[in-house]
Amino acid sequence: MISATSLKSTTNKILITDAYNNVNYSKVEELLLEENLTFDIHMSLNYSIDQNMDVPISSQSELTGFVSGYEWEFKSIATETHNPDENAAFVATGILKWNLLGVTVFRELKTFKGFIN
Repeated sequence: MISATSLKSTTNKILITDAYNNVNYSKVEELLLEENLTFDIHMSLNYSIDQNMDVPISSQSELTGFVSGYEWEFKSIATETHNPDENAAFVATGILKWNLLGVTVFRELKTFKGFIN
């Protein structure tokens, strides 16, 4: 299990590992974490393909759609290195804020669990 936490509050990108060969092929997996009426929460995972294993490198998450008054802070991701033909479990957390006139009115911790195909 590989786990990483965001240290900068200004970005929704988390570096999982820098211990990989940067000349390897890479791929990106896109996931829809939550679908709402006005906005969605998406996450992408970047992998390095090393000796037929998918090694997670980084992850980022964002809100899309009508996001006025909402703010998403991507906090942590836990996943694992896996074979390309296997599913890998993940757990991602973040904080969804609702702002009114620039003041945070409501904060909700969100945790998403699932599998990456």
